[in-house]
Order: sequence, then C-alpha cells, then structure tokens
Amino acid sequence: MVEENRKKIFSQSNWKDYKFQLQNRINGADLEKYFVLSESEKIGIQKTVRLSVATTPYYLSLSHPTDPNCPIRRMIVPNEEETFLSPEESPDPLQEESLSPVKGLTHMYQDRALLFANHECSVYCRHCMRGRKVSNSLERMDRDNLEECFDYLRNHPEISDVVLSGGDPLNLSDSKLEWILKELEAIDSVKIMRIGTRNPVTNPFRITDALCSIIEKYNTDRLSIFCNTQFNHPIECTLEAKEAILKLLKAGVSVGNQAVLLKGINDSGEIMLELHQKLLTMRIRAYYLYDPEILPGSRGFRTPLQKGIEIIEYMRGKIGGMGIPQFVNDLPGGGGKITIAPNWYLGFHRESGNHVFRSAAKRSFHLSPEPIDSEYLDRYTEISPSQWEEVQSNLYSVHGKI
Repeated sequence: MVEENRKKIFSQSNWKDYKFQLQNRINGADLEKYFVLSESEKIGIQKTVRLSVATTPYYLSLSHPTDPNCPIRRMIVPNEEETFLSPEESPDPLQEESLSPVKGLTHMYQDRALLFANHECSVYCRHCMRGRKVSNSLERMDRDNLEECFDYLRNHPEISDVVLSGGDPLNLSDSKLEWILKELEAIDSVKIMRIGTRNPVTNPFRITDALCSIIEKYNTDRLSIFCNTQFNHPIECTLEAKEAILKLLKAGVSVGNQAVLLKGINDSGEIMLELHQKLLTMRIRAYYLYDPEILPGSRGFRTPLQKGIEIIEYMRGKIGGMGIPQFVNDLPGGGGKITIAPNWYLGFHRESGNHVFRSAAKRSFHLSPEPIDSEYLDRYTEISPSQWEEVQSNLYSVHGKI
C-alpha cells in the first residue's frame, strides 16, 4: 500500500507545479501512507509539539519508505528522541527575541539585520533552529508588521545588509515578495540583501521564471541580492535542484550553501566531501557548516564539536577551497557566529625564527619564517621542545625537506 500511494502521488501530471507541491504537502497524520513507520517514529509524530510536521511530495520522493535511517526521512519524520527535553536546551538559544526591536526583525550585528518575513516552509525540517516561530500562526508577519521593520531599517542607516529569512521567504506570493524587494531596494542605506531559502532543496519548482524576473528586477546597482540555501546530503542534489539554482544564477544571484551538521545524517568526512563536490557541479559555493543548535528535542541531531573539526580536516586537500565550508558555532546566548578550524598552526620556533605548520594535503610539517624586523614575536605561542623533536622527521622549508 505504501508503494502504491507513493506511485500515485509521484505520477501526478502537475508534479512540477510548485503550487501543487504546496497544496499537497503531507502532514504528520498522513505519513503512514508513505512510510512503514517505526515505533519510535509513531511516538515522535504523536508527541512532538515543537514544530509542525509536513513535507512536499517532491522531497518525500527522495526518501526511503522502509528505512528509518534514511537521511532524508530523518529530516522529515520526527522520532521519539524529539519528545525528550534536556535542561540545557532552549527554544531561543541565540537570544534572538531579546535582540528584536520590532516584531520580525533581529538586530544582532551593527551593520546587519535579519528580517523574518514568513512563518511557513515547504518542509518542516526536524532540525529547524527557529521551531519557536516556524509553523506558528501567531508569528505570521502581516503588512503592518513588515512596514514596522522597514521603518526600523530606514531609521538605522548603519544597517547595510539584510537577511530575508523565515520560515521560507520564497513561500510568499510573487506579489508580496516583489513588494518586500521594492521596499528594501528603496532604502538608501541597504546595499545587500541575502535570501535564506531551502526551496531549491525541498520544492525546486518554486524557482520559476516569473520569480527570477522579480529578483533580477531589484538586483540593481543599488541593491545586491545573494541567496543562501541548505543542502545537507548528496541525495538532495538532484537535476531539479540544479535547474532551480541555474535559474537563480542567470538572474545574477550568487548562491551559497549553509549545511547543518546532523548526527547519523551527514556527520562523516566522506558524506560531506561528496555533498560539496556535487554542490560545486551545481555552481554552489560552500559557505557555512553549522554546529547544531541546542534546541528542544534536538539530542538526536547534535554531534560532538570535534566531529565538525575532523570533517573540515578530512576535506582539506581533497577539494578546492570554494568547496570547503567554514565550520561555525552560532554561540548560545546571542554571542554571534565564530569559526572553528583544525589546528594547522603548531606554533613559533624561536631559535630558528620559524612558524611551524601541518600540511592538510600531505600531513607533513612546514616552516615559514617570521620577518626579521617583526614586533610580534611575543604574540606567538612557542612550539615546545617535545613538539619540535616530533616534527623533525617530516619537516620542510622553502628549500625542500630538512
């Protein structure tokens, strides 16, 4: 029966109509028609309270009907782990609400603001970091709310960069999106706008010629429009997704990817490397790899911090730099993003006046001299004698192996 139900919905004649995808989203009560659910999933569907459950038929088609460990399925179907709440978790770990001067706008960094334009998504991803707002009808942004946001931006000319987010802003109608873009483009101090959307992944048919024409219309010498999306697994890199990305690129929009590190889904160097290799063939540059947020019911997705560091270390030397994301932690408590990287720099060897580095590609050790007139010698951590002895056997300088 599950296979029959899948075949029926996947064979609809208007499959490539994004409105069909939205109008036929599959909610939690109907997931049993398309999956052989595990007991854990049944409990998760019944007891989850943090976020609505829904997926487009398209995104469902990427999932496995019988394997509860399918990475796409894990992002669609809640399981029992989502119902467990831990004391360290918070619905707003980044303290965005305290940084919100008006409804729907977060002003954390002096020159940037996040505009929460919409509370709906095509798919409600189980790892969503804004579950407190997404799918909550009380968070709906009407025209008056958005006007207040525009007024705030006009009155704060230090803000030059606006992230249009949600929910998914591309779930808004073309007319409402055009109104928002027109308002932002008319604010002299706003020079950059970034669209945060997962629709190229979950409903790529939303990237229509009409939508791209609107975006291109306001992608002017006054306002530069970028797009950041979220591909988390190679399975998501489909032909339909690539076609959507190419349309955005033709509208003059640079596209970056912000993956989220998710336990049991993409937490290996091999999977992340394959994902970013595919993204480059789709002309998407790597941007961020997020350490998971401390959200209610998120214990099933969180990974050790070291896991992300190891993944970046694994990727370095195996793919060009534009395919390697920055591993970031958006600090709990509203501290903003910080980058975390493998330790390629071992320290300063004072006797020889050299810095000691570890090669990502060859795993060898390399020397780079400090300028002889440097005034920063006391700023460096010195390599210990035992470390220096350890690296001697595989040490290189500009003249080759030492």
